[in-house]
Amino acid sequence: MFIKQALVLTTLLLAGCANNAVIRLQKLDSTTIANKNIQVLDDGRTRDSIRNIIGSKLDEYGFQYQVVDISKTNNQNADDGPKLTYSANWWWDMATYMRYLNVEIKDEGKTIALVKIDTVRCGGFDKFGSAQRRTEITLDLLLSDLTAEEANELICLGE
Repeated sequence: MFIKQALVLTTLLLAGCANNAVIRLQKLDSTTIANKNIQVLDDGRTRDSIRNIIGSKLDEYGFQYQVVDISKTNNQNADDGPKLTYSANWWWDMATYMRYLNVEIKDEGKTIALVKIDTVRCGGFDKFGSAQRRTEITLDLLLSDLTAEEANELICLGE
């Protein structure tokens, strides 16, 4: 009996049925941001391609933004407005893939929007996929009316 249950569970995981990539979500209420102006904090490790994706999505949803390089000491450009941070964690398993992706917006030190995804929770080979596409979907989830269920489905497609 145990062997049969283990085989069924293994088959489901390898088939990608466990698509729960979104592990935490606090959607942005854009009415909480005066003038829809956001600072994108760049820690010096974020690739240009990711900054371009973030900028493109903020433009798409009507936000004004500026990129603030916080990797330099004594940076005087950051003000007290809303701040968006991005972090990704890359793993290797037969190929390099983006394991975790976190996007957070804070205002006055309080989190006003947050999305965390874990691609391994997609199951099987679905963890491999386009980091660009997954970043776009994650930002859509944070900034639009895309649901967590819809985002999970899209993230776990592995495109």
